[in-house]
Amino acid sequence: MKKLLQLCFAVVVLSCITGQIAFAEYPDRPIKVIIPYGAGGTTDIAVRMLASIAEKDLGQPVVVENKPGGSGTIGLAAVAKAAPDGYTLIAITSSPYFITPHLRKVSYNPVEDFAPIMNYSGPHHGVVVPSSSEFHSFKDLIDYGKKNPGTLTYGTAGTFAGAHISMLYMEKLTGAQFTHLPFKGSAAATAAVLGGHVNFALVPAYSDHIKAGSVRVLAVLDETKDVENPEIPTIGELGYDWAFVSVVGLAAPAKTPGEVIAKLEKAFIKAAGADEFKQFMAKANLPIEIMNSEDFGKVLKKNYARYGKAIKELKLAE
Repeated sequence: MKKLLQLCFAVVVLSCITGQIAFAEYPDRPIKVIIPYGAGGTTDIAVRMLASIAEKDLGQPVVVENKPGGSGTIGLAAVAKAAPDGYTLIAITSSPYFITPHLRKVSYNPVEDFAPIMNYSGPHHGVVVPSSSEFHSFKDLIDYGKKNPGTLTYGTAGTFAGAHISMLYMEKLTGAQFTHLPFKGSAAATAAVLGGHVNFALVPAYSDHIKAGSVRVLAVLDETKDVENPEIPTIGELGYDWAFVSVVGLAAPAKTPGEVIAKLEKAFIKAAGADEFKQFMAKANLPIEIMNSEDFGKVLKKNYARYGKAIKELKLAE
């Protein structure tokens, strides 16, 4: 009996040592990051740059693979089912995490099936009007929408995107009514407001247009101020219980070992702070919003719940 106990103890000790050695060797092969969208978009390009910098610290290639479809849900579903070993990661963005799972059935649970690693960006969306517009405040816009329901048109990146749901919720809170015109992406919606084809738009990447004097931004749909344009009030500062928080970060399958997550977190946060990445993001007119694994996880859970509440109240789900 004594020999048996000694043998069991030796096996346990050996297992612990072997586990430590195995972790010490992570990663020992290439890491794959799934982009749930097609090649050439801002998420794709930025993650490729981030990966190329992070792999220097990780000591292994970080390979980016595009898996588009289902408004981002196909890529998330694939990673949710992947082995939780740190070799398959996913680029997380707002819509397939916060919104789509509340609108229709998907084969993953955003909160339960992913382990957050870090967030590197989060464009602020603004309520943008042409500089020639008669509206000088968000209140002006809401008051007009209440007195003249459905008269004003606005553009967003698409139906039931975060910006569209945000305005639907503003209508619910205020009693104002507007007419939505969806576009294929925020660039097209921005062009529409610049060209006078819509009265206003809810879009990111407005800073250059502010500098050019072509637009005015009435409010920022976020919890935090736009540090580049701090004079613009947030929707919360204006008294509305809402925020459209945009995230762009990385996650792994749930149950990925904490030590592996920590190693990935450290490498990618360091990469996001590198001068090379900062210069790239500045040229692309994209903000850098770095969050560690813990903070990113809190933001994901909070906004998943926020959109769930709004979508339920708006009765948008199938």
